[in-house]
This record gives sequence, structure tokens and C-alpha cells, in this order.
Amino acid sequence: MYLTTKQLDGVYVINVKAFRERREFMETQLLRHDMTAEFILDGDPDELTAEIINKYFIGDNLSLNQMSCALKHIMALESIVEKKQLKALVLEDDAIFLPHFDQGLRYALEESSCFDGLKVVFIGCGGNFYTPKSLRNFGQHLYKGVRGRFADSYIIDSNTAQKRMDWIITNKVSLPIDNQFEKMDRELGISMLWLEEPVIEQGSKTGLYMSALEKAPPAWLQKLLFNFEKLKRKYIYQLWS
Repeated sequence: MYLTTKQLDGVYVINVKAFRERREFMETQLLRHDMTAEFILDGDPDELTAEIINKYFIGDNLSLNQMSCALKHIMALESIVEKKQLKALVLEDDAIFLPHFDQGLRYALEESSCFDGLKVVFIGCGGNFYTPKSLRNFGQHLYKGVRGRFADSYIIDSNTAQKRMDWIITNKVSLPIDNQFEKMDRELGISMLWLEEPVIEQGSKTGLYMSALEKAPPAWLQKLLFNFEKLKRKYIYQLWS
């Protein structure tokens, strides 16, 4: 039934060892779609040595939690490069699969080959950003975005992952990984592709989980704010875009 997921060369989940509830929820979702994943458990905040910090990070803008999250993404990129994977899916552990996940993933994988060069395919709705309706074409589901859609769910190939790693080794990370990826992707000419409709929502934004990276409102308020932004950007703005 889920032949699309078999087209992936690898699936990685960014997870903290202590976040067992998130891990179990993700495992349930993966099983539902006949998927297996490698959980990136190393690199928790209490495992960050001075050597690791000096190798990958610069400045004093990031908390230990933010550096840990970035390091786990780096570990995923390193594995993708080492295994020469062409279609690897990276998920953060608060990613919630929407009902049309399999269909949307199929569209993303099929249409990504239409875009040449370095690229990253965002399958989530990070930031509640959507391609204006006036720019959409019937039967097309993947569009060049104007920015990154956060790092909660993206498909990337080994060549693009290598370019990101080269940038990180040369320049080091000084911003939260979502913002850092966007900055380096712009500099490297990496196309940021948006899936319409997105098939992932972020649990730390919908109120399912409290954010581990930044101060956030109570869960009920976080959910309210997320749904308001979704209503505004996905539906209201589309009336004249």
C-alpha cells in the first residue's frame, strides 16, 4: 500500500534520548506507513564537549539545546553523504503526519526530478508559509519557495547535504538551525522547494508538545496561535494572492 515510502533511501528522526513520548509517537506514525527510521540520539545537550562546540559552532547566540538540535541535523547530513543517499527524509521528533502524507510524499518525490541542481524539498508547513494561489498550476505540487520552511521535515540528497556540510565546516553555525540552513542555502544557490499541500505539521507549534528550543506560550495558546496563522496564511491571504 505504501510503495511511495519505499522510494526513500533513508529516514532520519532528530530525537532527544529523554523524549521517549515523542519517540513512541513517531514510531507509531512510521509503522502506520510501513517506514523505518534511524533515530539520531547522540549529541544531547549534556554530551556537547568543548571540542564539538568549537568544531561546529561560533558565537554565543545559541543555547545548548539549540546547538544539540543543530548537531543532530549535522549528524543526519553526514550519514546521508556517507551512504550517498539520493532521497533521504529528515524529520524532527515533533513532526505530525497529516492524513494525505503518503500521497503528498509521492508528489514530492516524483516532481523533485523536474528541478535541476542542488535542492531541498520541504514537505511540512513550517511557519505556515504557502505558495500564493496565483502562482500554482493545476496538477503541480512542488514550487520554488522564497525561504526555508523550517527543519522539521525535508528531503535532501547527498550532493546537497555535502554542500551544506562544506559550508558548516568553513563558516560554522551561529544561528538556530532553521535560520542557518536558510542562510547557507541562499548563499549556495540551493533551491528551497515547497510541497503544496504540506503533509507535516509541527507538534511544538500545534500545542501537542512544548518547545524544547525556545520559550513558548502554554499549549492551548500555542495551538490557538498556530490555527490562527494557518487560517490567515493558508486561506484568507489566498483570496487575493
